[in-house]
Order: sequence, then C-alpha cells, then structure tokens
Amino acid sequence: MYLWVVMATFIAILYSFNLPIRADLDRVHAETKASVVVTKFFAQHNAVKDYFNSQARDKTGQSSVTYYPGDGVNISADTEGTDVGTNVGKYLPVGFIKDEETISKVYCLENGDRASPQCTSTPDGSCCSAEYTGIYVVSYRQIPSRWINKVTKMPNADILGYMGKARGYGKSFGYTDNIDGKLVLSGGQMVQEFDTSGEKVGDAQFEYHEIFEAVKNDPDFENCMGENVHCLYAIQQIYG
Repeated sequence: MYLWVVMATFIAILYSFNLPIRADLDRVHAETKASVVVTKFFAQHNAVKDYFNSQARDKTGQSSVTYYPGDGVNISADTEGTDVGTNVGKYLPVGFIKDEETISKVYCLENGDRASPQCTSTPDGSCCSAEYTGIYVVSYRQIPSRWINKVTKMPNADILGYMGKARGYGKSFGYTDNIDGKLVLSGGQMVQEFDTSGEKVGDAQFEYHEIFEAVKNDPDFENCMGENVHCLYAIQQIYG
C-alpha cells in the first residue's frame, strides 16, 4: 500500500511539470521588456529628486539652497540651468547606465502658482530659496517607437499594462497626451461634484493634471510637444 502511495505522489509531481503554456505568454514577455524602460526612467527621476532634497537648507546648513531653476540631468546648453549629473551618481542604483534620453530638472515656480513661470534669481542667491516658491522635480522622455501603436499613434498595451500599475499613475506619473486642446498627464481621475445638501450635481467627469506652463515653455521639452508625440512624464514636489 505504501508503495502505491509513493508511486501516485511521484506521478502527480511529474504532471505538475506538464502545465499548459499561458495563452498570453508573449504579452507577458513584452510587458516585462516595457517595464525596463519605465523602471530605468523612474530610477533616474528618483535619484535627481533625492539629490535636490539633499540640498535643502536644513540639511546643508546654508542660508539658501545650492541649486538654481533649470538645474538637472541631460539638460541642453540652450536652456537655463547647470547639469548636475556628477552629483546625482551616488543616488542611482549600482551599475546604473545613464539614459541620455531622459531629462530631469528642477522647476522653481513663482509664488507656488502652477501657471507661473520659473522664478528669477539674483546675485544674492537662488530664487528657489524664497518662502513661497513651488519647487518641483520633473522628468520626461519620448516613449520609444517600439512601444507606440503604429495605427493609433498611442502607447501600446504592453507599456500601458505596466504603467497603469505604477504608483502615482494619473497624478504624478504617466504619459503626455492632448485632451480637449490641453497637454495633460494621462490617466486622470473621476471627479463627482455635490451640492450643499450632498446630492450629486451632473455626471462624474474625468479630471486631468495639466502640464505646467514653465515646463511647456522649456526648450528641452520641445520634443514632447509635437503632434502624436507621447512622453513618459513624472513630477514630484519637493521643499528646499
């Protein structure tokens, strides 16, 4: 009897290795490859954010922050700011290979108004130190053509499948898209209005976060402004 139990167990183990191949195996592999693009993008964005956070006055002991509007990584010579790539290295994962296509930089907006331009520094120091300045680290890069649907010109299901699972999708991360004539961050969120009595007012509507004017006016962002062009986009508010 014991022998039959052993044989049955052995046969069951053999059958467990004979499971059918997943019908969506190709899609799983493609989504995994797409995740590499997004993960590398996030690694640089987070490293730049951590670097600028490290320059806060309470951490450096200085009377003002050390960075200026437009400082970042992979910025062009035609834009305001200094490339701080050598200072960001220690915040990157070990063995990280720099992505030349991803631009990450700090935007210091006057009075914290998202529609306002970058603040203007003086010889006395960086305007990013002003009390009411809104300080944001923003990263962007064009989505590689491999992950763009050739018919719809939109990001394909493989990269969307991974992006949709990412933390902050639709709020602080997504891809750029034109909706109702406005350049916005994809995803959005459903918003329902209520009157003073708590009754619903109309139908719920999608609300999208618009791309800041200071970003749209940045020459480095020009490659993300074309028709049927979509860029990965991440934004994080920090405090100096």
